Amino acid sequence: MYLVAVLLSSGMKVAMPKGDGTMAVNFPFILLGIVQLSPGQAIALAALSVIAQCRIRVIKPFTFVQIAFNVANVITATALATLTFLSATRIGTELAPALALAATTYFFANTIPVALVIAWSKGEAPVALWRREFPWYLPFYLVGAVLAAVADLISVRFGWTTSLLLVPVIYTIHRAYRAQMAMVRDRQIHLEETEALHLRTIEGLAMAIEAKDHNTHDHLVRVRMYVAEIGVELGITELEMHALMTASFLHDIGKLAVPEHIINKPGKLTPEEFEKIKIHPVVGADILERVRFPYPVVPIVRSHHEAWDGSGYPDGLKGEEIPIGARILSAVDCFDALASDRPYRKALPIGEAMAMVRSKAGIQFDPRVVAVLEKRHVELEERARLHGKGLEPLNIDVTVARGEAPGAGFQQDNESSDAVARELASGEAARLDALNHVAAASQEAQAIFEMSQTLGASLSPDETISVMSSRLRHFIPFDCFAFYLKTGDILSVRYIDGHGTRSFSARPIPLGEGLSGWVAQSGRPSLNGNPKVEPNYEAGRDATMELSSALSLPLFNLTGDIFGVLTIYACALDAFSRDHLRILQAVEAKYSLTLQNVLSFGSAEKDLRVDVVTQLPNTRQFFPRMEADLIKASKGSEQLGVVVCNLNSLKAISERYGPKMASELLRSVADGFRACCHSYDSVARIGVDEFVFLLPGIDMKSCTPQLQLIEETVRHAATDLKIEMNISVSLGASFFPADGNTAEELLGLADRRMYFHKRKYFEAGASPIDRPRKVAEVA
Repeated sequence: MYLVAVLLSSGMKVAMPKGDGTMAVNFPFILLGIVQLSPGQAIALAALSVIAQCRIRVIKPFTFVQIAFNVANVITATALATLTFLSATRIGTELAPALALAATTYFFANTIPVALVIAWSKGEAPVALWRREFPWYLPFYLVGAVLAAVADLISVRFGWTTSLLLVPVIYTIHRAYRAQMAMVRDRQIHLEETEALHLRTIEGLAMAIEAKDHNTHDHLVRVRMYVAEIGVELGITELEMHALMTASFLHDIGKLAVPEHIINKPGKLTPEEFEKIKIHPVVGADILERVRFPYPVVPIVRSHHEAWDGSGYPDGLKGEEIPIGARILSAVDCFDALASDRPYRKALPIGEAMAMVRSKAGIQFDPRVVAVLEKRHVELEERARLHGKGLEPLNIDVTVARGEAPGAGFQQDNESSDAVARELASGEAARLDALNHVAAASQEAQAIFEMSQTLGASLSPDETISVMSSRLRHFIPFDCFAFYLKTGDILSVRYIDGHGTRSFSARPIPLGEGLSGWVAQSGRPSLNGNPKVEPNYEAGRDATMELSSALSLPLFNLTGDIFGVLTIYACALDAFSRDHLRILQAVEAKYSLTLQNVLSFGSAEKDLRVDVVTQLPNTRQFFPRMEADLIKASKGSEQLGVVVCNLNSLKAISERYGPKMASELLRSVADGFRACCHSYDSVARIGVDEFVFLLPGIDMKSCTPQLQLIEETVRHAATDLKIEMNISVSLGASFFPADGNTAEELLGLADRRMYFHKRKYFEAGASPIDRPRKVAEVA
């Protein structure tokens, strides 16, 4: 009977939560055999059960060696479990505890040899493998002990045949457990598919980076291989490894915000270009923050240009403050960059590259990371060369045959470029030498035309002007590029780039003064003028770069009026020729139109973020600022005050004096609010009569002077406008972190406190704040 029950239950198998293993539900009958049969019979019953288990409902047939190992393993486990049970009962242990001890002994005796064999075949550590795969099985063995104890008690009271009732019970449990395991498997498959989708998304983002910077394709694959091995060597956690592998692909995603001509510049960067490059870790971290990875990718991406001695960017972290993933990525990124071709230099031999990285250990890089990299770099370089084919390069050399013309048609404004082509074609050889030895004038004209077509791809004024400067430098040698914007009777520096920029101040230039001021007033270009006559030029400020000549050109809008001046400067005397002037004139129309478009867009974008009446930030600009201030305060463990201000009786003023006077009051109040704010404070208009202040470093105890100043500002504004009505404010304040941690919590609490005092104001007919007695109520 026992044999029949064991054979029947051997075909009932369930998948385990971890791994690909299955388990038959015959174990309770083996335990029952240990209790009710002799040791030899119990061992024989267990051996027959494992043979049946290896032959019934198996996915992959077992080999003879595998069957022999399983039989020997089960015999050993059964013998040890029997010995444990008999020893426990001999000293008076109750049936249930004795069976629990026997089941636990069977569990360890059965799973440890299996773990040793699997670990040996996979080359893994046996203890780590056992801890990862087998603890899930222990509850099943203990449940089997409970069922065996119940069956034995029933057979003692009602006869041994009643213990066969255990078969349908086990079958029912088997079906329920199998259904539960099927649900677990489905969830696991869903998680695996989600993780695979995550990985494909990461690879897609990596291809977006590669489309921007064609030099990074092999770099990404090689860095990923290096950091994986070094991370294992340093013993980082599984979560840190996931984050590091993701960051190895995405650490340069912030370069999507850097102009392409800077990324692929075939030469060293200027200080201004380096300032632009330095934003990419911050932008990359902001992009990935929105992805909400389940592991810490963002700190690695943000910190991968930090230095061990604290001299890196963007946050100046030092030593162990830098995440371990960022320290690994930083050293590997530098090493592979040195060992790879770049636009500005050829690749270094790996020995020289490693020597340069070693020289920065303890200064720029973590010495531990450098030590591991130095020990493994030759091996990893060879492995990367042989097996480093992770991503297929993005093919952007694609021709699309269909599509004869854009919907709006082609532009017809290339006549000026053709004119320049004819003039350059008839020039002398000396002139061609002055133009970087261009082989033919027609080719020069075509290149200029193509240069003009690259404009208009961005709506950012700074990026567009930066592209103009970069492209123009291919045809006209200059050291400094400046664009002055005309506003009324003055010129202001809108953009300046290149060597010698430190010699220029932000001082506005009156029309008619200096070189650029004269060009703006006269509407005529200036060739080889003297930069030192510019009112904003400060000779000697940059001792390494003394500018000596300038080429300046007025820029006209569609109505023929001058809206700006483009001036390029050079260190050499008489550095510019008539041909250079003609090239500049040839692209003036395109440059002017492009600049007008991007400046108009920038102005419109600014209007969307600024309140029309007060010129204060509106909610669209205020909330991102508040989130940024909260993050900064949280990282620095600082206070942040939020004050909501409501103008009482604004509606009554509008009804009595008219809407114009109400607007004048709002403007005057806004000017006063700006004046009473520090450089690090901010104020915004968020409603018809409502303002909000962000006051870093302010807490409840120190807010009194600021609140009083706000009240006085409103009273002075009303007095200056000779408004006879009683004007006051209702204020409500909240403080981070005492009153909340999010923008919603802080604003909500400050708003409720403000309305509480506004209600008291209208009920009492008096000022809502009687300081200093009621400051605590405001806050």
